[in-house]
Parts: sequence; C-alpha cells; structure tokens
Amino acid sequence: MIDTHCHLYVAEFDTDIDVVLKRASDIGVTKFYLPAIDSAYTEQMKSLEDKFPGKCFAMVGLHPCSVKENNLEEINHIKVILEQRKFYGIGETGLDFH
Repeated sequence: MIDTHCHLYVAEFDTDIDVVLKRASDIGVTKFYLPAIDSAYTEQMKSLEDKFPGKCFAMVGLHPCSVKENNLEEINHIKVILEQRKFYGIGETGLDFH
C-alpha cells in the first residue's frame, strides 16, 4: 500500500517518526508521499525524504490554508525549488472547503 497524503514531517512526528513508519510498514504501507504545506516546511520535508530514501517522497505546493499576503513569495519559492531538484508531485494545491 501507498499513503499518498501524509504530513509526516510536521513537529508532531519529531519524536516518534521511526516508530510511526515501522508500524505502518508492519501493516503493509511501503511508501509515503509528503504533500507540501508552505515554504516553512520545505527543509523538514526534504530531511524526512533524505532520512528514508525510497520510502518518503516530497511533493511541492502551497496548501490553500497557507495562502496569505505573501502568496507571490510562496509561488516563487515553488518555482525556485522545482528548478533545484526533482519532486514526486504537485500537492498540496487547490481549493479547500473544510
């Protein structure tokens, strides 16, 4: 199985990410796609991908709830990092009506 949407790079998982991924692996989840939130999380997302190569895959985007006055800076950040390296998808991006 593949989890196509998990924010495992947020601070809530800092202390137990190894356990979380082990438990998921034990029940058959083998890959984790990490949708972006905004530029504040880029380094954490890339670090998790580096720590678990072939298991965690970073995506790029801007979460709808993170669209603020600095939206042009965020879009530029996306353009810059897309030129720097490969990402596995565009997400989180879109309308969020929750």
